[in-house]
Amino acid sequence: MQKFGIRDIGEYVLFGRNTVGENGLALFWSGSGLEFYISAKNLYVTIECLYENMELMLDIILEGERTQKLVLRKGIEKYQVFSGMNPEKKIKVRLVRDTQCMPEEKTSCLIIRDFESDGYFCGAPEYFYNIEFIGDSITSGEGCGLTTRDEWLPVVFDALENYTYKTAIKLNARYRVLSQSGWGLYASWDADTAHVLPDYYDKVCGISSCERCIKVGALDDWVSDPDEMDAVIINLGTNDSTALKTGKFEKDTFIKDFKKKGIDFLKNIRKHNGSCVMVWAYGMLGNDMERYIIDAINDYKKETHDSRVEYLRLPECTGEDLGARFHPTPKGHEKAAAVLADFLQSIQAFMLR
Repeated sequence: MQKFGIRDIGEYVLFGRNTVGENGLALFWSGSGLEFYISAKNLYVTIECLYENMELMLDIILEGERTQKLVLRKGIEKYQVFSGMNPEKKIKVRLVRDTQCMPEEKTSCLIIRDFESDGYFCGAPEYFYNIEFIGDSITSGEGCGLTTRDEWLPVVFDALENYTYKTAIKLNARYRVLSQSGWGLYASWDADTAHVLPDYYDKVCGISSCERCIKVGALDDWVSDPDEMDAVIINLGTNDSTALKTGKFEKDTFIKDFKKKGIDFLKNIRKHNGSCVMVWAYGMLGNDMERYIIDAINDYKKETHDSRVEYLRLPECTGEDLGARFHPTPKGHEKAAAVLADFLQSIQAFMLR
């Protein structure tokens, strides 16, 4: 058996906004991870995991099928990825952070430090497109992990059973996710205007308050190829609708500020992402904010003359499509992914690739 650092394994695919350093690969957001091919009989991974109350989970996917959803132990621990495989046949391995970022926890980090194997790494899968998803609890997969419970716990989330992963699989796309349960575009579900995704878009993971995460780059400026993303999907507005119903805001002022926030966010996304298509996809848990989202998109287009922005209403989840805490089930997410994937292809979102 031989140890391999992240930089020793050759070619691999990264998912999410991550940092790679001397201690390994730090995974900050839901759905973030890495993927590679390896020919080996046995493979182990060493992971550094720290948390206070909300445990962190990791998915192990072999040949596209989830084989383990691990509850990670605190500290630096070794886990079996697989054992007893045919070493003459390469296998595709993906490791995925299943749990969203937990900004309320002062200690909450997940770092893949190294691997141990009796085989050799042999390249990485090829993906046709790159997609970024920005959203709230729906995008974090709340309600599609354990679908029958009401507790707000990591176990009710799932990074693979939600529309982000499902859309990416349908399109053979590499993807990244920025999402936070309860947060919004202009205000969170409890009317807090500080808990909004647009304010943290410029950082690797600006919502993290963990000192260990900060040390390995969570609050660094996010720098990427402006032509990397083919599509950026915004799924925000659901929590803003709840905030508006709290009565803490004057409605006309709220709507005005909501639209301005949307316009400014679209401008910032465009600044970071060149000529990608931006799609505001919304409606899985109601469409109260739809008219204001469309207004923001139209005002943005008039102001910037940028035509590569679209609105898409996603299928509303009701009945069996609702799971834990009245959030979409895997079936609801599957329907949304099918609509979104078809829409991206219909508008030729990837024509510049």
